[in-house]
Amino acid sequence: MAGIYSIRMGKLLGIKGLKGVFAIKADTLAGAAAFPAEKVTERLQEVLYCGSPEVDRILSYLLDNSGKMLRPRMVYLSGSLYPNDGESLTDIAAAVELIHMASLVHDDIIDNSQLRRGKPSANQRWGNQVSVLTGDFLFASAFNLISRCRQPLIMDNLTDTIKIMCSGEIKQMGMLFDLNLSENDYYDKTYRKTACLFASSCKVGAMLSQASEKEIMTLEQFGLNLGYAYQIIDDVLDFVSDSSLLGKPVASDLRQGNITLPVILALKDGRYGEKLRALLQNSVSSPRNLKEMQAIFEATGVLQESVHLSRRYLELGLNLLEEFPLNPVTEEIKRLSRYLLDGYYQKLNMSAAQPVLLASAEDSLFSSLQ
Repeated sequence: MAGIYSIRMGKLLGIKGLKGVFAIKADTLAGAAAFPAEKVTERLQEVLYCGSPEVDRILSYLLDNSGKMLRPRMVYLSGSLYPNDGESLTDIAAAVELIHMASLVHDDIIDNSQLRRGKPSANQRWGNQVSVLTGDFLFASAFNLISRCRQPLIMDNLTDTIKIMCSGEIKQMGMLFDLNLSENDYYDKTYRKTACLFASSCKVGAMLSQASEKEIMTLEQFGLNLGYAYQIIDDVLDFVSDSSLLGKPVASDLRQGNITLPVILALKDGRYGEKLRALLQNSVSSPRNLKEMQAIFEATGVLQESVHLSRRYLELGLNLLEEFPLNPVTEEIKRLSRYLLDGYYQKLNMSAAQPVLLASAEDSLFSSLQ
């Protein structure tokens, strides 16, 4: 993907132009004809219910605070392209969501996150010890569902994916506050932490159907591209969206020492790279320094460049889908992908007419920081 790095947008929005474009709303995904969201949710509830009021209270809280179920959607849609075992497809879709939920619970413990989607994280409400065991419970529940399908290759794929995700978390911990990371370092970390599960979701769904080996591999590559696009956008969101939309404090990744793609690109800038490096080495959490960093991100255009890279990955994924016959399921997969495209990028062709520097504290994206 090295060739993508040099592509820049012809017309760039200022930071204020980007703000508001990136509003993730789960309800915009509702009504997808091919994905039985209620059925998958009911399966999750069945699997997680254990009869202990204390445990069920925690698991119910996590389910109520779940997200858009993008990964199980990919499982179900990829498997629905061809004749399949509907019950197994529902089970594996639910299992993938459980794996994702478990990884988030453990990530919040590692990062000491206080919020998850705008509500107190599990570790904030019940402490680290209970949260660790809750994450383990979610993983065990996922394995229980996977084993019911009696398909060893699917078990192998998903357990290998979990191993890759864990290695990505360990790798990220060793890379915290490392200002010498390259784009290749970033993409390797992104593959391990995010993109591999998107790829696996599409692959195992297809494996539950009558898809050919080539079609399974193509869907896996589609999921990989979608995963890269999704993570890059998430990294941009960390800087340009309101904390109320993010469900976590603005710039929380940076304050935790997670050096993401926009930061890596800005550090390479010949005009502002050294100034940014000095700010990062001084005090990342200082509101004043954060405002200066934000001004640097706008002056260098790295947020817009990152958005453009994300769009390219989505377009690569959509191009892969052209290999499949046109039917309602392929159209739904494209629609889900275009939801990301349209929801995030609809205003990116507007002419830039925003000042480079932030005009005032109340106009700053960091005005809510204390």
